[in-house]
Amino acid sequence: MRLQARWFTTCLLVAGAGMGLAQTTRDLEKAETSTDSWLMYNKSYLGHRYSSLDQINTGNAKNLKPVCTFKLEAEGTFQPGPVVYQGVMYITTLHDTIALDAKTCKARWTNTYKPAGPETFNTNRGVAIYEGKLYRGTQDGVLLAIDVKTGKTLWKKKELDPQKGEFFSAAPIVWNDLVFLGMAGADWGVKGQMYAFSAKDGHQVWKFDLIPTGSEEGADTWKNADTTATGGGSTWTSYSLDSKTGLLYVPVGNPAPDFSADYRPGDNLFTDSMVVLDAKTGELKWWHQLVPHDYHDWDTTNVALFDTADGKKLVAAVGKDGVLHVLDRGTHKLLYTVPVTTRDNADAPLTTEGTHYCPGTLGGVEWNGPAYDPKNNTLYVNSVDWCVTAVLGEVRYIQGQAFTGLKNGFGDFDKFETAHGWTKAIDASTGKVRWSYKSTPMVAAVTPTAGGVVFTGDLDGNFLVLNASNGDVLYKHNVGGAIAGGVITYRLGGKQYVAVAAGNSSRTSWHTTGKPTIAIFALP
Repeated sequence: MRLQARWFTTCLLVAGAGMGLAQTTRDLEKAETSTDSWLMYNKSYLGHRYSSLDQINTGNAKNLKPVCTFKLEAEGTFQPGPVVYQGVMYITTLHDTIALDAKTCKARWTNTYKPAGPETFNTNRGVAIYEGKLYRGTQDGVLLAIDVKTGKTLWKKKELDPQKGEFFSAAPIVWNDLVFLGMAGADWGVKGQMYAFSAKDGHQVWKFDLIPTGSEEGADTWKNADTTATGGGSTWTSYSLDSKTGLLYVPVGNPAPDFSADYRPGDNLFTDSMVVLDAKTGELKWWHQLVPHDYHDWDTTNVALFDTADGKKLVAAVGKDGVLHVLDRGTHKLLYTVPVTTRDNADAPLTTEGTHYCPGTLGGVEWNGPAYDPKNNTLYVNSVDWCVTAVLGEVRYIQGQAFTGLKNGFGDFDKFETAHGWTKAIDASTGKVRWSYKSTPMVAAVTPTAGGVVFTGDLDGNFLVLNASNGDVLYKHNVGGAIAGGVITYRLGGKQYVAVAAGNSSRTSWHTTGKPTIAIFALP
């Protein structure tokens, strides 16, 4: 009896450990192969977005059915990458953090943040989960820690100054008690910085200047040093990390003013770059600039770290310039580039009479970057094909106001009826385009799986399941609102689910409609 009791107690302890609400670094490092959860904006530190689930496959995807929907009360932008842990889904809006049952869409709790000051913009892309806490940033520059079980705010730290246009929009990641989250606000003329905060109390552990000055590496690429004070270079999406080397990969956005090239001569590092830092110290290790001296507002978005079948350790980076860059992570050598949308008149100077070019300000690849399928050695990228006419105007910095250098805001877009988008499949070793799927503008996340399917969505509100081999549409269902956020998959109770974040995109220029909604699908 004593042995039985001891055995029973041990089983309870083991089960209790598995059912706990803590997520350690060790757990997060296994997120790539986890099938019952989706633990980060891009599933794992590597940013693959690939799932080994295969219950939904090319043979049965046509039989998918909606399981449930959750419509939010909030209006406006909705771009979160949902996180799922132990059957609970966590999503964000501008002010709310919400916990849902990941099988039934039933709300568990809502945490509502009330800003104390002005808010720069209206976008939040999600949370990080770690040791019983959720972490997110706010539009008035506050870092929040929220209890995953109750939704109670555990602490909040004021980190940025929204009076200057500084805010948080990216989904953080956490590793070894450090929360990684960078400043957004380049379009308002901030001087961008990347941070590591303590996961325990939010104090700043290190910061890295994304606009270098003085003797810092890259400072000489600003030929007019005075322009670095309002140089832009913010982070606006999420991050990737190689936990074996401790290297943090940070995608950096556009310089400021966005469109006035003459105002800030030089390559303007580290704008429009992938910056690689020591995650523990913030020390610069290496970098790759996708667009030197950008004057089109062509930010860099998420990067994916992957190892090919032939043993190469590579990294894929892409941005609003509409060009995929693949580099060797060891040698830092650029292996190839591939255009993933129309590029026309892209090198022409902007003028006061107006310059028409593609991709436009809302073109190229937006906040969701590439995905990698190791089974097929394929990169998948969504993009927007939409041109714009930019008219240069006065360059005048006013604190807290948009600092673009254009007479016509962010440009005059071609008629929305002419806009479309692409999903492209690219051989990860060679850069050869395997297939292209043409649709309405595509800004949603892409998720390939072992079932030979690719989950994504378009701005017309269509949840799409594509054949990973040829791009054929296997399933299409309109969820009633533009799909601009995460599309994730996980298994609960033996059933594979797909969850889609749908609703308004970030700018009225998109002409998108629909209340923010989570829609969940599964096989009957």
